[in-house]
Amino acid sequence: MKEIVVLSPFSSMSEVALRVIAENGYANVDLLDAEPGNALQRTRQAIDGGAKVIVTRGGFYELIRSEFDIPAVELKVTAFDLIDAFNQIKSRDCAEPVGVVGYRNVIYGAEIIAKVMNLQTVCYEITKKSDIAAEIERLRSQGIRTFVGDNNVRMTVHDLDCQVFLVHSGNQAMQIAIQQAIDILYASRLEKEKAQQFATITDFVHDGIIAIDNQGIITVFNPASEKIMGFSRQEAIGRRITEIIPETRLLSVLEREQSMIGDIQTLNKQTVVATSRIPVVVDGEVRGAVATYQDITDVQRLEQKIRIKLAEKGFVAQYDFSDIIHKSEGMAECIRAGQKFARYDTSVLIFGPSGVGKELFAQSIHRGSQRKNAPFVAINCAALPESLIESELFGYAEGSFTGAVRKGKAGLFEMAHGGTIFLDEISELPLLLQGRLLRVLQERQVMRLGDSKLIPVDVRVICATNRSLYRLVEANQFRVDLYFRIAILSLYVPPLNERVEDIGLLGAHFLEEFSDRYRKKGMSFSQEAMDYLYRHDFKGNVRELRGMVERAVVIAEGKEIRIADLEGMPHRDAGEPREPSSPLFGEAMTLKDVEDAYIGHVFRKTGGSIKASCDILGVGRTTLWRKIRETGCLTHKQESLKEGD
Repeated sequence: MKEIVVLSPFSSMSEVALRVIAENGYANVDLLDAEPGNALQRTRQAIDGGAKVIVTRGGFYELIRSEFDIPAVELKVTAFDLIDAFNQIKSRDCAEPVGVVGYRNVIYGAEIIAKVMNLQTVCYEITKKSDIAAEIERLRSQGIRTFVGDNNVRMTVHDLDCQVFLVHSGNQAMQIAIQQAIDILYASRLEKEKAQQFATITDFVHDGIIAIDNQGIITVFNPASEKIMGFSRQEAIGRRITEIIPETRLLSVLEREQSMIGDIQTLNKQTVVATSRIPVVVDGEVRGAVATYQDITDVQRLEQKIRIKLAEKGFVAQYDFSDIIHKSEGMAECIRAGQKFARYDTSVLIFGPSGVGKELFAQSIHRGSQRKNAPFVAINCAALPESLIESELFGYAEGSFTGAVRKGKAGLFEMAHGGTIFLDEISELPLLLQGRLLRVLQERQVMRLGDSKLIPVDVRVICATNRSLYRLVEANQFRVDLYFRIAILSLYVPPLNERVEDIGLLGAHFLEEFSDRYRKKGMSFSQEAMDYLYRHDFKGNVRELRGMVERAVVIAEGKEIRIADLEGMPHRDAGEPREPSSPLFGEAMTLKDVEDAYIGHVFRKTGGSIKASCDILGVGRTTLWRKIRETGCLTHKQESLKEGD
C-alpha cells in the first residue's frame, strides 16, 4: 500500500481518482474502494499497509477523523460539481423543490447556485449524529421526491419512490485533495527529520542536556547527562527534576523567568560547569527550562541560539551575488559595484524601477560583507500604516499603549544589531519618522516608544526606492539631510528592457522552476515564444517576466510554451465586462456555458476579488485565473493588478 490512499465510496469517484492519478503521474497514491459497512476495516487495512494520509469525502471523512490518528484530507465539492448535478435536474424539467442533503462539503453554496439556476431547494446539513433516514422522510412529507446528495443519501432513498442525483467530485477537486495530501506528507517528513536531528544532536554532543516542562517534569535527558548524573534516561524521563537532582536550580529559572549563564555547581557529589539554564518561552509564557552542562562555551551556545531564532524570524539573507542570473554587461557591472560596496561598512541606496530585484542586491551586499553571519532584517516602509512603522522600527516599552506586549517589544533596529537593516521603499517613510531615522543613523542609538532609555545599536543601513529621492527632496517630501546620509553609496539596477540579453537566461530559469513546481517537467519555449519575449515591453521587469512564465506553464497544454500561453486568452474588445441583460442561465446553455456564466457572475459580484471568488467557487487561485481568462471577464486593468490581489 502506498503512503497516500484515496478511499472511495462509489465507482464514479474511483474513476475520477484513477484518471487524476494517471494524468498527473502520482506514483505514491493508491485507490481503495469501500462501503459504509466496511469503511473502518478498509481504512485500518490501508494504515497497516503503510498509508500515511487518507483522502476521502463526506461521511467517510468524518468517520476517519474521529476513529483514527492519521491525517485525513477531505475531498471537497466545488461549485462546478453542484452545477453539474443541478444541470442534470434541469435537463429533466423538474419543477418541484429539490432536497439537498449532505455534509457541509456538499451543501455549502448550494442555495446560491440553485437560486441563480432558478431551482427551488431545501437544504439539510448532515452531522455525525444526524438521522439521515428520518430527515429524508421529513422532506418526503413536504412533497419532495428529488434529492441531491452523496452515497449516504443514495443508499437511504434506494427503496423509496424518489430520484437521487449524486454530487460527484470532479478532476479539479480530486487533484487539489491529492496535492494537499502530498503537502501534508512532505511536512510530516520534515517534522520527523527535525525531530531526528534534535535527537541526534542531544544524543551525540559531549554536553549534558536536561529539559523540564513547566511542572518540573523531565522531558529530555541525553546520554551525557546519564554519565554525569548516574541515572539512565528511562529512569529520569517523566520524573520530577528534584528526584534526580535535589540541588537543581532549574526550578528557579521557571519561577524567575530568567536565564542563568555560567555557573559552577556540585551535582550528585560531582562538580560541573553549568554553561546555561534557560527558560523555554512560548507565546510569552514560560513552558519549561533547559540546562546544559560541561563542554560548550557561552559563546558557542549563544551563537547557536541566535542562529535558530534568526532562522525562525526570517532574519537571514538567502541570496548572494552568485544567485543573480544575468548575461548582460550592465548587470555584470552592477554586480561588480555591489561586491565593492559590500567590503565597506557604510550606507547604500539601491534605486531602479519596481521588479528589478533590489532586495536581491541588498541581501547579496549583506552576504558579501563582514556582517554576513549577523541578522539581515528587511521592512517595506510602504507596507505598514504610519501608526505602526515607528513601533516596528524602534520598538516600544511596557505599557506604552493599549495592547502593548507585556515587557515591551524590541524594534527592528535592535533585532538587526550587528547586522544589516534593509529599508525598502524608503521614499514612503513619513517626514516625521524621517527625522527620527536620521537621529538613529547619526547617534547609533534607539529609544523605544514610551521609554527614556537609549539603546546602542550597531547596524548597517541599506535603502531601496523606485522613485527619485532627489525630486522628492526638491518637492519638500523627503529630508535632504537624510538623503545625503543614506546615499553615501548608490547603486542603480537597470530595468529588464535595458538588458535584453538577460531575458532568455531568466526565462529559462523561471521555466525550470515552475515546470518542477507544477510537475510538468521537460517544457521548453518555442522559437516564436522566445522571440516574443525578446520583443515584449516589460514594464514590470523581472517580476513581470516571472509571472508570464508561471502563467504559461500552468495553461500550456503540451511540452512547448507558445506565444498564446505567454499572452493568455484575449480580453474583450473594449471596456469593462457588461452585466448580461438576459437571465444568468438560459435553457439552451451547455454545462461549459453554465460554468462560464456562473464564474463571471461571482467574479463581478465580488468586485473582481480573486480571494473572495475562490472561497465561493471552492477552487484554487491558479484554476480560477485560467477559467476567468477563458470566460473573457478579466479586464486589462484587472490583468495588470492580478499579482497584488
